[in-house]
Amino acid sequence: MRALRRFYQVFFFGLFVVAFVLTSQGRLKGYPVTVFLDSSALNAVGTLLSARNIAYTMWIGLLILALTPFIGRFFCGWICPLGTIFHFASRALRPRKLAARIRQNLRSPAQLAKYLILVGLLTAASLGFMQVGLFDPIALLTRTATALASPGMRAGWLLIGIFATLLLLNAWRPRFWCRYICPLGALLGATAKLMPGGVVRNEETCTNCGLCSRDCIGACSPDTCTRMAECFVCWNCVEDCPEGALSWKWMPKRQQLDLQTGMSRRAFLGAATGGVATAAALQTQAVEGYPARVRPPGALAEPDFLDRCLKCGECMKVCPTGVLRPAMSEAGVSGLWTPVMDMERGYCEYNCTLCGQVCPSGAIQRLTIAEKTERPVKTGTAFVDRSRCLPWSFDRNCLVCEEVCPVSPKAIHQDTVEVEIDGKKTELHRPRVNPERCIGCGLCQHECPVNDLAAIRVTAAGESRAPSGSFFLR
Repeated sequence: MRALRRFYQVFFFGLFVVAFVLTSQGRLKGYPVTVFLDSSALNAVGTLLSARNIAYTMWIGLLILALTPFIGRFFCGWICPLGTIFHFASRALRPRKLAARIRQNLRSPAQLAKYLILVGLLTAASLGFMQVGLFDPIALLTRTATALASPGMRAGWLLIGIFATLLLLNAWRPRFWCRYICPLGALLGATAKLMPGGVVRNEETCTNCGLCSRDCIGACSPDTCTRMAECFVCWNCVEDCPEGALSWKWMPKRQQLDLQTGMSRRAFLGAATGGVATAAALQTQAVEGYPARVRPPGALAEPDFLDRCLKCGECMKVCPTGVLRPAMSEAGVSGLWTPVMDMERGYCEYNCTLCGQVCPSGAIQRLTIAEKTERPVKTGTAFVDRSRCLPWSFDRNCLVCEEVCPVSPKAIHQDTVEVEIDGKKTELHRPRVNPERCIGCGLCQHECPVNDLAAIRVTAAGESRAPSGSFFLR
């Protein structure tokens, strides 16, 4: 059974890598590249609580959640790609002495922490403060892989540092993330305790040698009374027992299994109160008022977008020009790590809709090229900074912004004026933006020859995803 489980772990991790590469290269062609994000029950439940509905593909996560009461936390032990990395890291870092390995795998009260995190996240999500994506293991792995594949990614080294720390913590406690932090594991564990079966110890043949805990992935105490909420159904304990005292049994006596999560009512209420307080404190920020918060084309209106965005980084990974980056202060605390457009790094390709095709939650809608260009979809508006523009401020001709503007007719036109320079009359062409035609793609800003700070810049004003995006006085 151990060899079979490892085969499936490697197989599903390989699928994750293939999906990651296909997305990074933009080779979608109908492949289900977001299947792992869709399979996260945490993402599905969090989105359902926050947005009150979910994308149809996210029903995979709810299906896995529905199967967990019958077959346990199989997703954690057999499928999860992040769990696979931590599993093999734990094996590589484990101590050589048997006694030390057994001590590492004894159940700890600190394993309650992940349930408190889960309650806090879901409570906040139900109040519209959606942050489950920051703690979802699939989203965490996707963000980290994107940072590794894109060295220039904003705050990428922070992500890599966090991931490296989590890897090293496996030397202290195997699968540290899975045991103590992972809210997806907590959600599946709370469901797994409903299982009608589990690993049961025969007290008559058990010699209390402790070998069953040597390779216990979830630290679920098979040596006393197995806590099914922590069991990864790896079967290591059954195979390791030299006396054959452990076996899987359906409908065992109630005292033979521990069907608790270890969370008291007081702890539950405390975590829920923390979620309410966090949501109340951080949702006082206005949704509007962030000019640098230029969202990708197809993004929902800001409140709906924040209710759905998983902060997974799929859109940033697939973007061919690299214009999408994670938000820090551009969108407030609620929008931390959500995608925004950075025109210094790139621009929105006129005939590209890849970001909507890979968004697992529907925060960015799927658009056809025709829908994006003919409607058109407007992500913001470009404004000329006359104090920095060469024709306006330095009396030097420059036609770059008009030349690169991709829309037809052009959203940027030139006013021809005649000025006197050093006693000679010179004809200058000064750019102006037609806000009705500008789609906010940012190509003009990206190509502007003015160093340091472009003389033409795009803000979220005038975005078409919400009437409130208008830049006119209301």
